[in-house]
Amino acid sequence: MYPVTLLAFGRLRLEPCRSLERHYLDMLRPYARMELTELPEGKGDAVRQLKDEAERLRPRLAAVRCPVLLTPEGQLRDSEGLARWLGERMDRGESLAFALGSSHGFDPGLKKEIREQMSLSPMTFPHELSRVMFLEQLYRAFTIIRGKEYHK
Repeated sequence: MYPVTLLAFGRLRLEPCRSLERHYLDMLRPYARMELTELPEGKGDAVRQLKDEAERLRPRLAAVRCPVLLTPEGQLRDSEGLARWLGERMDRGESLAFALGSSHGFDPGLKKEIREQMSLSPMTFPHELSRVMFLEQLYRAFTIIRGKEYHK
């Protein structure tokens, strides 16, 4: 089982999103040892909030070989491109942690420190949908790697 961590600020409040999250986590079970960690959002003004969140996120990202920030400015990949990228990391035995920021995104200093950044889309989506969409795309990437019929 390939280890993958998703670090997400905030909780899923909408039941349909929680249900979809459970669905994709269950579907990922044969492919990855998924760890989902919800972190509380920082308090105070946006700058202070982002600094606080970055400080709490840094040790968790440092614990893996390939930390990835999910951010709008990151690298855009289609599903096949994500599968190739993921397959390369798996072949090298790199542990992965994906971080999904709070409503304010990520601290600019953290963005400078973490080389690997990935975008889900140039469009803006609600935080809860982004989380579910990422899990679905991760599942899709694993099915592409394994040659399953899910990906169309």
